[in-house]
Amino acid sequence: MNTQTTAREIVLPDGDEWILRVKDRAFENMKRHDGCAQVIVDAFMQEWAMHNPWVTRSATAFLGGMLSSYTCGVHVAGLMVLGLLIGRENIEEGLDGVFPIAMPGQELIRRLNDKIGSHSCKELTGVDFTDLNAALAFHASKAHEKCFTRVADGAEEIALFIKELDQKGELFRSNNFILE
Repeated sequence: MNTQTTAREIVLPDGDEWILRVKDRAFENMKRHDGCAQVIVDAFMQEWAMHNPWVTRSATAFLGGMLSSYTCGVHVAGLMVLGLLIGRENIEEGLDGVFPIAMPGQELIRRLNDKIGSHSCKELTGVDFTDLNAALAFHASKAHEKCFTRVADGAEEIALFIKELDQKGELFRSNNFILE
């Protein structure tokens, strides 16, 4: 089985309309399908006309604070999306390949904390997602709907941050992902 994939260009659209599309798509994805990290990653991939089931699958287990009430999936998704743009392509690049994402990643986490209130899924929801009954009760509750807004607000903040990095010329450009 050939698992090699060819990356395509990611082009950031002009204007701000794409940011609102990502925000709205993330909200609707969360409302219909759940999975905070995965729905945000999917919203960006749709906006960039990307389809890679491996990326989508990799975001699956990050709901409910990594299934353990820890780091909110909005934060995980933000770093995954940032990684699509400025992450190292080959592990052989070592730390040199990691440095371009370190400072922007830290800034993005700070901004997401400011935007949605915390990086802790448990702090945001009050739910221990290791308790399946508590997780299911939360999913069926009105309180769960707050996550729709958190996801949308987080997706918007991620998009705004990416746009700012691009405008400042601070997006690392690898061989496969080129921003115009």
